Amino acid sequence: MRALVTGAAGLIGHHVVRQLCERGDDVRALVLARDDLRNLRGLDVEVRIGDVTDRDSVARAMREVEVVFHLAAIYALWTPDRGARMRRVNVEGTRIVLDEARRAGVRRVVHTSSIARFGGQGPGRRATESSPFALGVTKSAYAISKRDAHEVALDAARDQDVVIVAPCGPIGPGDVGPTPTGRLLVECLRLPVIAVTPTVTNFVDVRDVARGHLLAAERGARSESYLLGHRDLSLAQLAGMALEVTGRRAPIVEIPWRAARIAGRAMSALADRVTHRAPPITTEAIAIAELGLAADASRAVRELGLPQTPIERALSDALKWFDREGYLAARLAA
Repeated sequence: MRALVTGAAGLIGHHVVRQLCERGDDVRALVLARDDLRNLRGLDVEVRIGDVTDRDSVARAMREVEVVFHLAAIYALWTPDRGARMRRVNVEGTRIVLDEARRAGVRRVVHTSSIARFGGQGPGRRATESSPFALGVTKSAYAISKRDAHEVALDAARDQDVVIVAPCGPIGPGDVGPTPTGRLLVECLRLPVIAVTPTVTNFVDVRDVARGHLLAAERGARSESYLLGHRDLSLAQLAGMALEVTGRRAPIVEIPWRAARIAGRAMSALADRVTHRAPPITTEAIAIAELGLAADASRAVRELGLPQTPIERALSDALKWFDREGYLAARLAA
């Protein structure tokens, strides 16, 4: 099978590419010219330079493709243009990819949505695939863009075969960015005190998320959504597990919500008016954290056969990768 993967250099995307290659598929990877391609080294993959907002480059990449895995997106909780480019990529880029897939006669598209579409149901409540969009009140440009892209995919599914997957918090090797979760893990190994908010998020091994994409292509129902997750954990629990995996000791402090909101507003204002660089926390990030991103992924386990690798293994492999790639100040024990 010839498969096209957009966003192929990203944390989830490169694991999708790797697993497709491992099973012998013919893989085409669509990446940006500026992407860090270290995760694609050594893989038997056809790399195409392009942008999902450029219809011509997308159309060229679609030629002779059977299945498309559309993962390309901007994940950020602060941008200098207040999310304008993020919206072009996440929403209009999705529209272009689905349009060109239909025109090229692609058999199936697996669209990567997000826990942001379903999460935020409130403390003590777990999101499911039937949960309403709840993060609009946070005014998060990212969450709103992923909701709108999700709706584009649902609309396209009326005329073409589209199945939707919504990853929760992925953890594992290859987190080049790193993601916000990856940054927390790095801080667990570098900072003398680990400060977190008292929020709960569903975490999952990134390799299981990639496997979920392949399973959705094989077994998913057209126009249906599947949350790809595993285990709900507070950030304090996650940090504690990371310390346990590495044998390091450090105090973990949960910041009260009032203090977190003040810090978020201050850092967001500083970024907007002075530094013009992404701050450690933002007003939107704190608002999302207060609602929580707990989730129930049992549908994907039941209907797709989504694996449930222990988070401890994902943490260990992620931290070893960060160490090997020079993200940490000191080396970890083997």
